[in-house]
Amino acid sequence: MDKLSRLIILIFCLLSVTAIGQTKMNNVEAAAFKSKVEQQSKKITSISADFDATRYVSVLKNPVNSTGIFRLKGKKLLWRYHAPQQNAMLFDQDKLLMKDDKGKKSTIDLNKNRRFRQLQRLMTETNMGNVFDEANFNIAYFKESSTISATLTPKNKDLAKFIKQVELTFKNNEHTISSIKIVEKSNDYTLYKLKNKKFNSNISDSEFKL
Repeated sequence: MDKLSRLIILIFCLLSVTAIGQTKMNNVEAAAFKSKVEQQSKKITSISADFDATRYVSVLKNPVNSTGIFRLKGKKLLWRYHAPQQNAMLFDQDKLLMKDDKGKKSTIDLNKNRRFRQLQRLMTETNMGNVFDEANFNIAYFKESSTISATLTPKNKDLAKFIKQVELTFKNNEHTISSIKIVEKSNDYTLYKLKNKKFNSNISDSEFKL
């Protein structure tokens, strides 16, 4: 058997394994799942969690790992990284505030920056309220043995310029997001895994200060 034939067989086997592991939901299954998730999201007023983030970049040999905390309350959304560097990103109303590992702060007016405005909506609405934004995304639903996932592909041209797709993963019998995978146009991606999630806890406003 020549090299080309072996390569074709290998690709076919890999595709077959993927197909077996993940099955696309039919319309009835997807509608039932969406309903449960949306019912759950309407009850949420705040989210507190830890996260592990892994960034995969094609030009780097090894992925970049980081850890931190995630806080969401109303229109305030905080990603605070603890390791390997300490920095933070805070969406607050119409502003994006950032603090780098040296303590330098900067502010972006979201009314003047469509890219970050879209990112704010994406990260906020996928965790509270409009989880499945079918007006701005084409969405496909898949099920595996222990998880359900939704793949969101942007309809919005501005968002599609830098985000290829977003994959949301839900553990079975949990109707809240357990991981968020953001795939960029270049196919580089970042995977956020939320853990120790707490809902509707009393999060102090002081936590949203950089």
